[in-house]
Amino acid sequence: MFLFLQLANPKYLGILKKGPKIPMVIEEERIENNLVVQAARTYPKDPKDFTADEKEDVSLNANLQLILVDFLDPIMHNHVLNCKDAKHIWEMIEIINEGTEEVRENRMEILISEYEHFKSNPGEGISEVFERYNKLINDLNLHGKYYTIREINKKFFLTLPTHLEHRISAIREARDLSDISLERLYGILKTYKLEQIQ
Repeated sequence: MFLFLQLANPKYLGILKKGPKIPMVIEEERIENNLVVQAARTYPKDPKDFTADEKEDVSLNANLQLILVDFLDPIMHNHVLNCKDAKHIWEMIEIINEGTEEVRENRMEILISEYEHFKSNPGEGISEVFERYNKLINDLNLHGKYYTIREINKKFFLTLPTHLEHRISAIREARDLSDISLERLYGILKTYKLEQIQ
């Protein structure tokens, strides 16, 4: 979704993070005869008084609201009906789908624990191990936890079945684990496995 919004208009991501720019009127304090006649105040500007830039800012928020609501299914749509702006809609979607900050932190801790204790299951092939491991890495990334390529690759090697130790040792000696992607390592191991079958 972020990629789509960034492509549609790079300003959309700023609106999701900071909220919409609401044109405001700022009136200074007025003093007459040493008496405060009017206190300083700020209030929303009348739309007919918007400048061209202010109209664009308001329009960006409205367009973003439309995009977000258009992507929602009817059930989710009902949850965001009363949201006042695109940021509010986005926050509501996040809470409904991912939970509160406490829930997200708990989920992160669970994922980190899964990563630390990850291993291949008995009878599991390279493809199954790779798919589970890759999904776990992607889930961690989505929750804001990143590991270096080297850490990811070393952990992957440590989880593979023992009958591949000879091949893993050869790869470690021939390649720098910080310069090769997990997918490429998987491809090399998969090729080796296919060669063994022939």
